[in-house]
Amino acid sequence: MLGTRGLLLDGRYLLEQVRAERELADDRRLVLWRATDAALDRRVAALLVTGRTKKSRKEISDAATRASRVSDGRCVRVLDIGEAELGGEPVTWVISEWVEGPTLAAVVRRGPLRPPVAVELVKQCAEALAAAAEQGCSHGRLHPDEILLPAGGLPRITGIELAGAIGGEVTYEDVRGLGALLFAAITGRWPLRGWSGLPHPEAGDGIHPRTLLSTVPRDIDDVTARALGALYPDLRALLRALNRLPAQGLEAPDPPRLPGPSVAVRRWAWRLIPPMLVVVIASAGWVIGSDLGRVPQSARVHHAALPQESAKPAGSQALISVWRSPPQVSGFDPEGDGEENEDAAGFAVDHDPSTTWTTDLYQHNSHFGGLKSGVGLLIDLGRVAPVRRADVLLSAAGADVELRAGNALPQKASDLTLVTSTNAAPAHQVWSLSSTTSARYWLLWFTNLPRAHGGYRIGVTDMTLLGPGAG
Repeated sequence: MLGTRGLLLDGRYLLEQVRAERELADDRRLVLWRATDAALDRRVAALLVTGRTKKSRKEISDAATRASRVSDGRCVRVLDIGEAELGGEPVTWVISEWVEGPTLAAVVRRGPLRPPVAVELVKQCAEALAAAAEQGCSHGRLHPDEILLPAGGLPRITGIELAGAIGGEVTYEDVRGLGALLFAAITGRWPLRGWSGLPHPEAGDGIHPRTLLSTVPRDIDDVTARALGALYPDLRALLRALNRLPAQGLEAPDPPRLPGPSVAVRRWAWRLIPPMLVVVIASAGWVIGSDLGRVPQSARVHHAALPQESAKPAGSQALISVWRSPPQVSGFDPEGDGEENEDAAGFAVDHDPSTTWTTDLYQHNSHFGGLKSGVGLLIDLGRVAPVRRADVLLSAAGADVELRAGNALPQKASDLTLVTSTNAAPAHQVWSLSSTTSARYWLLWFTNLPRAHGGYRIGVTDMTLLGPGAG
């Protein structure tokens, strides 16, 4: 670990919480901290990078210095740069603005944007990068985790100059990066190599979004393909092409849904409308990128539904769900950034078998890559309620999972009493408790993950707590 909580960098920047870690080439390391600028009493992001040679440290420092000259408000500002010795290692630190808002990757994982909204987003990014180019700066490694979407409708670009200098082995011109952003925003797929935060296209030609979605307008499809093919000579040329396309602001209302012949049709029509409310209300820290080892997958996976919410075991009274409407539920990650795929937490209790909350994707081993002892879902019933059974539908078998409960909001898993647990749980886990447990807070706590494509992860498709009924 680079730095410790409570450490004061340069007598000014107080390190508070690790938000990301990454191993770089040449045995270098990177850690992103949320910090407080004690001099100005404001939250900032502190990026710490080791560098074994003076040359590597100077490259990062020079990149940060160049980035600090960019004044466009859509680019996250670099505020300060320095060096320190931490744990016997020379470290370069970079202080940047703290921006509250989800990444484009997080939004697109919930569902692709409509093409006019995607065009407006990429146009804003192109204008910002064109302004940066006038200051002699570029990005070089643009991808959806480098785009933040705070409330207000304007995107914020992170990593100007720094992304390539820190260790982006794969770099590309910003024109191609913007074309890839447009492709990803429309399709939910990432067409370039070097980043794996979204699935790569499994069909089509990899540059025309219409080969994946036939509803994409031809003019938007053409501009996307030409940008990905680097057929525009510079950012201004691409910007002129984007300005000719139909565009709609990020916070513009979605068109009204047409009445359909069935509830199922209306439900799927709604899912195809991008969840842009996420842009307004979601709150997440400034993130370097999901190639730091935390790559959530799409939340929508088809599974069988849970059994009905009421049951009557032989010789006992009926059991019914302890909630009539979905309770408050949140990702629980006390040893990480405090959240775990927060935007999708509600999918675990919506009784919709096509939606799933997932943990982040962890690398190296099933114990969360050695980064933490567990993560989970915290359910707040809003009142103390008696529970006799828990039904949990998981995305896969093989996870070690605990059910914990208590009446005080927990700060860590052990604050809640262990009710029951299962190692190598089946995909449909049912716990029938030997006695009724009454509690307000219920924690589904995972301590070991099954293997998933590209790493280790588990998902919760549905969860129901049942207690004694009147009958």
